[in-house]
Order: sequence, then structure tokens, then C-alpha cells
Amino acid sequence: MDRYKKVYIEITNCCNLKCSFCSPVKKPQKFMSIEEFDQILKKVSKVTNVIYLHVKGEPLLHPNLIEFLHLAEQYHLQVNITTNGTLFTKIVDKLKDCNALHKINFSLHCEQNNPKYEEEIFKSVEKLSNDVIVIYRLWTLKNNELDEKSTKTVAKLKEYYNLSTETVEKLKTDKNIKISSTIYVDKDNEFDWPKITTNKSCGYCHALKTQIAILVDGTVVPCCLDSNGIIELGNIFNDSLEIIQTRKRYQKLKQSFRDRKPSEELCKSCTFKLKNN
Repeated sequence: MDRYKKVYIEITNCCNLKCSFCSPVKKPQKFMSIEEFDQILKKVSKVTNVIYLHVKGEPLLHPNLIEFLHLAEQYHLQVNITTNGTLFTKIVDKLKDCNALHKINFSLHCEQNNPKYEEEIFKSVEKLSNDVIVIYRLWTLKNNELDEKSTKTVAKLKEYYNLSTETVEKLKTDKNIKISSTIYVDKDNEFDWPKITTNKSCGYCHALKTQIAILVDGTVVPCCLDSNGIIELGNIFNDSLEIIQTRKRYQKLKQSFRDRKPSEELCKSCTFKLKNN
């Protein structure tokens, strides 16, 4: 049976923000139940050691997030969370006692209107265990250049963390910067969610080799970018992963990635695979 470096699990597709760079969710809004999450962990713990609570939606919105993290610990899984951070201060005191939590990605480029947003996150991060890795994401660059919002965020990082001039200059030029033993800044150009277009391209993709994703309704897809389940490989609530992996659509797509000629229309239009070439 195929194993993966990570499995994405969408515990909710609801979000408290409406950022312009996020494509709309077409599936009905839903929060995954504890029973459903447990059922998923029983299956994915056989094929991975790491789960990401991320596809679409804001995971910190989920009322059972802490219970989910404790469940993951029982299955010996490391958990990474991607969040817009707007709810982080309200839950951080509970998160610090969750041993399964390995990493939190903060999308500091999200479109929120709290003037103290960054400072509140920076302060709350100090409450986390020293074992938790923190990534501050700035993913709205244009041609690798900081935009106005990101420039302001960098200034706030400099002030709060007392960063040297040299480090600040690296923040302007380098993609990844380490600012403490467990805190990093990750920069990237604004990302386009894939959609089927007439612009087709070949290329390699890590989907099905290093990752799969499971949407909130149980739909299994090749990666975290298929948020609407266009490439439905099966449903985790109805099928075993062994069965899903043997199906023709799964095997055909997996081989097509090896050949750098994706078989699915969504994958042909996706620009992310070009980064892997």
C-alpha cells in the first residue's frame, strides 16, 4: 500500500474571512464530527505519520479542534495546522497542552482588519510549547517583490523580534528566513487556485506520491488544491485506502505524473506543478 509524507484533512470548509485570493467553496458548508475524524485517523495512520488540518476553511473555527488533536496523539500522528490566525489568541492556552501539535502556519497575508492582528499573534505564539514550529507566511508577493501589506508586516516583525538590519534585508530577498530556533518566515508569490482552463502544461507533481487530501465530506482527492473534489478518487467513509489506491483513475493519474503528462484536466491547468520541474 502506498504511504505518504503527509495527508491533508479538511475538518471544516467554513471560514470567518473572505480573502480575495481564495477561490469559493462549492461544496455544502460542514464541520467534521469527532466520529468521522476518528474514522479517518484509523485509516490514514496506516499510511502516514503527519496530517495537515488544511484544505479550505479555518480549522480554529472547529469547536472540537482540541479533541481532534488529542485523538491524533492517540494515533501517534504529528499535526500541522494552517490558519489565518484571527482566532488564535482565544485558543492558544488550550493548544499549548496538545502534544500532537507539531507546526502552525500563519497566513499573515490574509485580509483582516484588526490593526493589532500581527502583534496579538506574536505575543500568543510565546505561549506555545518550545517544540512547536511556527511559520509566518507572506504569500501575496508580486514577481517575488514585497507588496505594501507584506512590507508593513516585515516592519512589525522587525520591531517585535528585534531583528537585525541584515535579517530584514534577507526578508526582502530570500524566500525562507529563520528568525528564532522555532520561528520562520516563508515568502511566496500570490497563489492561483487551479481551475480547468484552456492553458495546459506538462510537468511533475508530488500528488499521490507524497500526499493525498481528504475533504470534509470524506472525498479523497490527489492533493490539497482540489478543494471542490473535481478529481474524486473515492470516499474515505465508504472505502478503504487500499481499494482507492487500486482504482483505475488513481493508478492512471499516478503514472501520468511520473510521465510528466497529467491525465486529469484540472492537473493539466494547474500551475503549481511547474514549480516541481
